[in-house]
Amino acid sequence: MPKAGRYHEGVPCWTVLTTPDLPRAQRFYGTLFGWEFVPTGPAEAVATRHGAQVAAIGAAPEPAGWTTHLACRDLRRTVAAVRAAGGRIAREPYRVPDQGRAALAVDPLGAVFGLWQGDPVEGAGLVDEPGTLTWNEHLSPDPDAARAFYRRVFGYGYDRPRSGHTLARVAGLPACSIGPAAPPAGAPGWLTHFGTADTDRATDTLRALGGTVRTGPAPTPFGRSALVRDDAGAEFVLVAVPSDEIEAA
Repeated sequence: MPKAGRYHEGVPCWTVLTTPDLPRAQRFYGTLFGWEFVPTGPAEAVATRHGAQVAAIGAAPEPAGWTTHLACRDLRRTVAAVRAAGGRIAREPYRVPDQGRAALAVDPLGAVFGLWQGDPVEGAGLVDEPGTLTWNEHLSPDPDAARAFYRRVFGYGYDRPRSGHTLARVAGLPACSIGPAAPPAGAPGWLTHFGTADTDRATDTLRALGGTVRTGPAPTPFGRSALVRDDAGAEFVLVAVPSDEIEAA
């Protein structure tokens, strides 16, 4: 994904975990990724790594899950574009003190995603390293409809599909991918990928913490990957990224 500070319109720039047990989530991800946490409210915190903001977590009723946020320059205009393209707004624009403005949207397939207008925080301050955001993909039973929606809202351009998956570009740069989700796990959604120095070690750590491994670890064109769930059921991907670090994450 584009490096921090280069978040063009429509590029995934931030991810937020909602979970029923905030202290439990902090213990899980603190051990798995080496995250530290800065409280930003009575039931929310920002996760940091090497002092940089990398994600946010907040307490909310089940089910637990990660929500991908897409960058936008004018939140009000993007909200209008979502509605015009057949989506809906689940949470109207709101201010995040000292960070920016956000909204929560649902596309016509039913996938939830966030909108983020950074002011002054553009998004994640560290990416493409172990313990940080590396990629996001949209999966649904109808990827053609998804591609049409996000093209209309954000102006995505697409490469030629490969095995049903399409690379989306913004300003000519890779932004995310859109592809099919097969039944029974075919519910539309955005899937967050986090980097790891060693996928096998990281999945061992995840299991020891009470998480589960759905598929993998296995080699992919993008690095050794595993589809996993944390100990509250939030799903994400671990993918190996180059690093000199020797940590489990």
